Amino acid sequence: MRNISKKAGIIIALLTLSLIFSMALAGCGKSEQNKEVKWPEKPVTVIVPYGPGGGADQVARILAGIAEKKTGVKFTVVNKTGAVGSTGLLELSKANPDGYTIGIMPSNISTYKVAGIAPLTHEDFKLAIAVNYDACALIVRKDSGWNTFEDFKKAAQTKELKVATGSPGGLWHLGVIELENKTGLKFNTVPMSTGGAPAGVQLLGGHVDAIVIGPNEAASQIKSGDFKILAVMAPERSENFKDVPTFKELGYDIDVRSVRGIAAPKGTPDDIVKKIHDIFKEAAQDQQYKDYMKNSLSNATYMSTEEYTKYAANELISYSELMKKAGLAKEGK
Repeated sequence: MRNISKKAGIIIALLTLSLIFSMALAGCGKSEQNKEVKWPEKPVTVIVPYGPGGGADQVARILAGIAEKKTGVKFTVVNKTGAVGSTGLLELSKANPDGYTIGIMPSNISTYKVAGIAPLTHEDFKLAIAVNYDACALIVRKDSGWNTFEDFKKAAQTKELKVATGSPGGLWHLGVIELENKTGLKFNTVPMSTGGAPAGVQLLGGHVDAIVIGPNEAASQIKSGDFKILAVMAPERSENFKDVPTFKELGYDIDVRSVRGIAAPKGTPDDIVKKIHDIFKEAAQDQQYKDYMKNSLSNATYMSTEEYTKYAANELISYSELMKKAGLAKEGK
């Protein structure tokens, strides 16, 4: 009987110790889970895959400046140009996934693989947040003599007009292709290797007849009256220029827009991605950013990490189809 009681006591003691040990482990786990990640604790590099002055560069610099003020940590914008933006994004994809190298993610990422530019899609990154968009637009000089798209169309039917646009194979370039496809017009297209801003320089100098880029990349000339927008490639008119029609209104089903966001290398921990999301969401709500969007003729928007990732997946499908339709697909060739 004593032996049985002794054995029972040992078993109870062991069970008690086991329970105490389990509770201790659970407590440690809970403590670790409740431990909030600290980011940023050192300077952050923000890669822009296009040259200075373009839409992506402008968005990066204004948001980085606000984030820097709010966190007290340096956010350094670095332009890495080349290959329709893929040079900079390749560098971003290979960066240490610790949150200290992030970058601007353009919609062009949806075209790289199908165009044979680079083996990259949004799936090679962690998309933190979408912050703005720009719709492609047909823009001409004030002294062109064209006040409507119909005026422009009549001129384009009599001679081949010279049209400058963004990077070869980029979204603004696709805008020109789509304009040709839907209207039956044919242009002498001049893509700019470093983005849309240089196209505006070409138009201002009278070297081309028109440009097809985002209005934000020629904001100063549009606001000064040197340039005028004939139509935009979006489902609805922009709040920035309510008197400018969409191509859909004119009878042409053309929708080419560039959505930009903040991304980190694949493998970046989710808790750090959330920190990136939260800081840039706060930055995008700052009045300075809102004023900048209005003054630059761009459009503020917001998509969460989940929403942005889903949107990018759909965009990959739609822009890949557009590339194939335009005859620019090189994937698998």
